[in-house]
Amino acid sequence: MISGIVFILFLVGGAALIVWYLKSFYAERANRAKKAEEHRSKHGGECILEWSGSLAGGAPDAEFGKLIVEIPRKRGDGAARFYEKGLVLEKKRLPYSEIKDVLFVEATSDKKYTLKQAVSDMGVLWIYPKKGATIGLREMSYEFDNAIMEKIKQGLGF
Repeated sequence: MISGIVFILFLVGGAALIVWYLKSFYAERANRAKKAEEHRSKHGGECILEWSGSLAGGAPDAEFGKLIVEIPRKRGDGAARFYEKGLVLEKKRLPYSEIKDVLFVEATSDKKYTLKQAVSDMGVLWIYPKKGATIGLREMSYEFDNAIMEKIKQGLGF
């Protein structure tokens, strides 16, 4: 009898915890979407990357405008190029108007002794397009700088 009551309390508590987590997750997501919409309205409904630092030296893109920041790959050729109105990553071209969310996980500078620690402490800039697969700029592949990644996230309005 008592074990049945404890089991029911456990189930109700677990359900309440899951509901609370989902509500907070979707509330934060809605808040980021609201901030992005305010960002767009400041620029006449156009999605652009606001940037207050120095601009990257490079040729402008015919579709996306001037080059704002370039993040080179650690190995090999190529870079993630953030233009005024869109992102070019390898062969993928993504206008900022097609992004629904951007999340940033900071890289930690602590010493990593195992592969598991290295992966869990790795920084990543997640870009969620409205259609298609999620894009992740990871510290493992790109020359990662927490300050630049945070400025990109905020410059896009998220």
